[in-house]
Amino acid sequence: MLPFQKIEAMKRIKKEYFEINENPNPNIGFVVGLPEEDNIFKWRVNLVGPQDSSYKRGVFILFVEFPDNYPESAPEIYFTTPIYHLNINPYNNIGVKLGHVSLDFLNNWKPEYTIRETFIYIFGLLYKPNPDNAYGLERANEFRFNKQLYEDKIKYFTKKYANPGFCNIDEKYDNWDFSYN
Repeated sequence: MLPFQKIEAMKRIKKEYFEINENPNPNIGFVVGLPEEDNIFKWRVNLVGPQDSSYKRGVFILFVEFPDNYPESAPEIYFTTPIYHLNINPYNNIGVKLGHVSLDFLNNWKPEYTIRETFIYIFGLLYKPNPDNAYGLERANEFRFNKQLYEDKIKYFTKKYANPGFCNIDEKYDNWDFSYN
């Protein structure tokens, strides 16, 4: 028998899942699915890069893992498609999941927040990164002091890793190679 808290979490997650799929946000391109049909606690999201950004034409795969006590605790969200962004963990060795999203909204989670709002904040990060909450000083400095190089790298790596016409967006990566020529 499942604990009461997990049952309540399942109800809330199912409700949010159906709301998102029945009423998608027309301004944000994302599709939500369940990679394991019998596990509502893990979602796969295909996020389309904003057309008026350096991420345009990119399709990024991210996963959402809900804790058993959702919405009391925040979901864990991480990209599996390599993405050049200062608020997304590009390393596989610092105790945080590769592709983890560093977002104040998640760090200051409240039970009244929804996953739809979370997607809106993540989409917003693609427009406006937060250099004060960056993974790595190099990218934060690049963003602050050489924005053109930062934007050029976004375009290059979006084409390399997230453009369905040039890559396999379902490819699995253990490490993200951001060697830039």
